[in-house]
Amino acid sequence: MQVRWLRLLILTCGVVLGSLAPASAQVLIWNIPEEDGSWIRFEGTYRQTQARPNVATGDTILEWRQELTISSVGVQEGEYQGKTVPCRWVEFKSVTKPAGVDQPPGPGGVILYKVLIPVQAVLGRPLDGESVPVTFLPVLEGLRKVGDRPVEKVKEQALAVYPHISQLTYYPDLAPVGNQAEELTIAGESVSVRMNKGKRELQDNRSRSVNSATMWLAEKLPFGLAKFTVNVERDQKLPTAPVDDFRRVTVIDVEMTAVETGKNARSEIAAGE
Repeated sequence: MQVRWLRLLILTCGVVLGSLAPASAQVLIWNIPEEDGSWIRFEGTYRQTQARPNVATGDTILEWRQELTISSVGVQEGEYQGKTVPCRWVEFKSVTKPAGVDQPPGPGGVILYKVLIPVQAVLGRPLDGESVPVTFLPVLEGLRKVGDRPVEKVKEQALAVYPHISQLTYYPDLAPVGNQAEELTIAGESVSVRMNKGKRELQDNRSRSVNSATMWLAEKLPFGLAKFTVNVERDQKLPTAPVDDFRRVTVIDVEMTAVETGKNARSEIAAGE
């Protein structure tokens, strides 16, 4: 039941925010591993607080365990900007389970997303050489599988990880915090990381959302991301009501840390599916 509620909440947030701006981003991919088959796995928590101002027992708080694996699962050439260029198949596997219970995920608790990305498009920084924000990564083709549903082709032409793969999205003000690197222990090793923070605010006449993220980037790790936290606050009001009438509806808090890496990745979505 919890996983079903989580999927419904994610879909609802995706519809609301998707109507305001494109939900495309490059925030999960900061480098392409030299060796195909490289992978990294994150573990953490997803907490949802549902506001209930008129209920004596207060807000409803639910928590899930999450895993996210990012893998390089194939090398291929593709057509990009009128040229044939080297590309990589990158696969994302998101698994959501009830917290505190050792049981398999529900029917919609596993999402697989496999996309072909031009290697040259992965710049590893928020701005390109002309200081233009890198708002998305291009997708030349792709496949998606949710739970036990049949595999479907990816229609979007940009890497869209929000909200089904991750609550991370595009942050127009994403920037490093301070000038010094710090050390994190990732998969039993000390890794040099740089903390980056960003915020994205979206609003229309009935919904307002603030998505704030902290990301620890590490060049040494596959795909360049070591840890991230996300806080999403969502408010609502009647369409004709003034801005002061916005009231908090939900708060989502996510914390994910890389726990394991490897070099033996194999795709879980066959090319012919």
